[in-house]
Amino acid sequence: MTINRRQFMLGVSQAALATWFMPACTTQKPEQWLVSTCNNQQGQTMAAAITRQGEIVSSVKLPTRGHDSLALPKKPGHALVFCRRPDRFAVEIDFSNGKITNNIQSQTDSHFYGHGVLSKDGQYLYTTENLYDKKRGLIVVRDAHNYQVLDRFDSGGVGPHELALMPDGNALVIANGGIETHPKQPRKKLNLTEMQPNLSYLDVASGKVLSSFAPPDNQLSIRHLTISPNGAVYAGAQYQGKKSTIQPLVFAHHGEDNLQAFSASQTQWFKMQQYTASLLVKDGLLCVSCPRGSHLSFWDIATREFVGQQIFSDVSGLAYSNGNLLASSGKGLLKKLNHANPITGPTSISSLTLKFDNHMTMIDAG
Repeated sequence: MTINRRQFMLGVSQAALATWFMPACTTQKPEQWLVSTCNNQQGQTMAAAITRQGEIVSSVKLPTRGHDSLALPKKPGHALVFCRRPDRFAVEIDFSNGKITNNIQSQTDSHFYGHGVLSKDGQYLYTTENLYDKKRGLIVVRDAHNYQVLDRFDSGGVGPHELALMPDGNALVIANGGIETHPKQPRKKLNLTEMQPNLSYLDVASGKVLSSFAPPDNQLSIRHLTISPNGAVYAGAQYQGKKSTIQPLVFAHHGEDNLQAFSASQTQWFKMQQYTASLLVKDGLLCVSCPRGSHLSFWDIATREFVGQQIFSDVSGLAYSNGNLLASSGKGLLKKLNHANPITGPTSISSLTLKFDNHMTMIDAG
């Protein structure tokens, strides 16, 4: 089916958070808020925004568990929050007053996969979705002003998860996880032996899949990715095979004929427990969160080699603000890593009364 394009207050230690969010230098910079989905102490699913001064701007209850969020540069204080699959909702939240300003529903034959991205001019919203009865992935194009569906493209595979816009704005890169799912069996993986994950590039104007690249093992489900300013793509995988199998989990692609596996010892791959979550690239380093392995892993993007780690139990979300790498955890911890030396430099940790979900986003304050 194609549609024509025309047609909280949560309790926190504010003193600790104030220190955690202090700028790395005295230069005045625009105020930003950290946005993440989370659970409060009562187990309610929320989305929350926090200032650098350690104040909860607002927290908003979600219908069910959320996943990623997306800044809206033309709307300071606002962010889109996407549900965790196989739910059908996304919401626009104005964190200035803690109000949901728009509700978005997937169409009746699909559900969201937790991620979205804006076009370069901010006119269009692209989301990954599951056309579940046809066992295909979708990239759904919406008007970014009113969220009406304009078009739907094949994602180039099954189970599309995170996507990103290439620096030129003309193509999307999509992590097709390869795993077939159906909302009638919400968390069951239906095709693990036959799954076919890939990294696909899609032309945003035509919806044509330009190229696809499969990982070396068909059970390496590519889920999350990030892009450097020069267009190099870095992807993290979650292995779906035998628990005893050790596979590379971090890959790069920048015009090569196949995905380029990063290099690490068997011991390091084993420590990652077959699972990666968020990725962030900055200043020659790629940081990959490893929730099951309870550490942040660091990789040199020039040599594509593992260079170090920081232990952080149940780490998940990553963000970058004011020269510092920020990491959250499912245990309610926030860590600020030294901007000059994030691997071995000093860090600070703050403890909150909320448990963070998979991702974090920095947005301009309202």
